[in-house]
Amino acid sequence: MKVGIRIPGAGPWAGPEAITEVSRFAEKIGFDSLWMTDHVALPTRVETAYPYTDDGKFLWDPATPYLDCLTSLTWAAAATERMELGTSCLILPWRPLVQTAKTLVSIDVMSRGRLSVAIGVGWMKEQFELLGAPFKDRGKRTTEMVNAMRHMWKEDEVAFDGEFYQLHDFKMYPKPVRGTIPVWFAGYSTASLRRIAAIGDGWHPLAIGPEEYAGYLATLKQYAEEAGRDMNEITLTARPLRKAPYNAETIEAYGELGVTHFICDTSFEHDTLEATMDELAELADAVLPTAHNLP
Repeated sequence: MKVGIRIPGAGPWAGPEAITEVSRFAEKIGFDSLWMTDHVALPTRVETAYPYTDDGKFLWDPATPYLDCLTSLTWAAAATERMELGTSCLILPWRPLVQTAKTLVSIDVMSRGRLSVAIGVGWMKEQFELLGAPFKDRGKRTTEMVNAMRHMWKEDEVAFDGEFYQLHDFKMYPKPVRGTIPVWFAGYSTASLRRIAAIGDGWHPLAIGPEEYAGYLATLKQYAEEAGRDMNEITLTARPLRKAPYNAETIEAYGELGVTHFICDTSFEHDTLEATMDELAELADAVLPTAHNLP
């Protein structure tokens, strides 16, 4: 199992020095991947319930320094040699389609094929509104955007007709290093699981522990069978946030379910970067030996 960490692109250490130092240190001590979350502008009033806390309250203060997701990953890519890179999660439906497809393939090319993209449909209505993006039908729009991006990444001349997007008479080069960019989807609603079963390269649920994961996985397997998909085509990943401790037992539990990528959230609330590195070292000792020894 590969293990990744969230980079300090948001919070008190958001900036070039911290991203560089943390990324390089994580690579040195054996982590496998680097991940960045996605918010553009944080509303001062949020009435939409946050799905990953018990009380529904959003975790980030509006004045929190929060760097752009894709720019931060580009910086982390330049600071490292082998670390895989990922979004967790890119809120695709509030972003412009063609420009986002171009940015993603650019990161993939500049990192020599190290990028995977975990996508969410988004939950905060207020942020959609301030970005001028439609909140309604965002799930259907996300599915179509992924199909369109794959088309642009593969075909010589673009000719795509969908319900929301019509793209014609242009080319987009270069192409992804591996021919495409793996696209994972977040979520565990019925709609999310059916989307993964139909077109996902992977499943990337947030904030569920191993027992909940197992239940939703059984449903995903059922939907994949109905869609004619082989589950071996769908990468299983986990980012439990606060729903499971970062230890050998948790790694083993997810490993038994077939999870091959595990992402840890470090706090980045320390007074010094040295203390952050100490936390990363302790985290590596707690999870990497077990994860890297799984079959």
